[in-house]
Amino acid sequence: MAQVLRLWFTAAGDCGKPIQAETVIYKGASLSKTRDIAARFKSLEREVAFYLALAPNLPITTPQCWSAAPSTEAEPWLLLEDLAPKAALAPPLTMGSALTLLANLHHETLENTVTPINFLSNINDLNGFIESQDLIIVERLLKAVFPASASLLPPMLSGRMTIEGVLHHPGPVLCHGDFRWDNLSAASTGCVFDWGDYCMGPPAYDLGYFLATSAQDRNQTDATLGVWIDHYLNAVNETTSDAHTTLTRTGLIQDILSLLPIIAWTPVMMLLTGAELPGTKQTYWRAVLTECEILSAQLRRFSS
Repeated sequence: MAQVLRLWFTAAGDCGKPIQAETVIYKGASLSKTRDIAARFKSLEREVAFYLALAPNLPITTPQCWSAAPSTEAEPWLLLEDLAPKAALAPPLTMGSALTLLANLHHETLENTVTPINFLSNINDLNGFIESQDLIIVERLLKAVFPASASLLPPMLSGRMTIEGVLHHPGPVLCHGDFRWDNLSAASTGCVFDWGDYCMGPPAYDLGYFLATSAQDRNQTDATLGVWIDHYLNAVNETTSDAHTTLTRTGLIQDILSLLPIIAWTPVMMLLTGAELPGTKQTYWRAVLTECEILSAQLRRFSS
């Protein structure tokens, strides 16, 4: 969704020999077809605003933003802290530590509107994308991945996304919008980056998205899925006071089921640009789309 480069700054050492001094991460507009998706959602503009205004006040660690494009520039860009050196010295994140990070973000921002961008705005942007696509190609893609009986097929083929039913826990909380392993670092005992999709929205969106994108290679059974959901619930409710609504297991599961058709559109968007994606990324997003239907079936068993 963006062009990401590691920039190496060097300085002259003894006898004029170059030595490594520092690295930073440059993030700018993509050079591929995904540029159109990022532009539709204003992902880079949103991320620049995030680092300038929101990041310093969040309860979780994010990369340092060393510089950002001034508003006078035609295209946004960022210079961010390179997390790799710190991450190399830290123990790897686990499902539990990642879910605790997410729970802390949601708990500390519950009903605290830190941004005017809301979840319905994201859905409206998504619907604009859907309406711009050839729905025959979309249908062919979905039917190639899903079985004919897939519960996600009817809502996703409707041509327009809406929240299915009334949410038990609408929040709002600050949703990351793309909370998955690729956007997490072990640096500083857990650091979250890639904030181009954040909004105020329902906590179930981030949780469902994480389970769909980040659990395929972790032997996800009904039992382990239940453990992960309970871990998130225990962490998010641990310091709940009278001023906060306690999230319930049943309500959260029902909310994820209501949001899964929307969650599943992210892999669809990426797969529609498949010709420009590396083979490994095509395989990854196809697996995510498959996992969305698997997760739907598992959660329906929980709620039956």
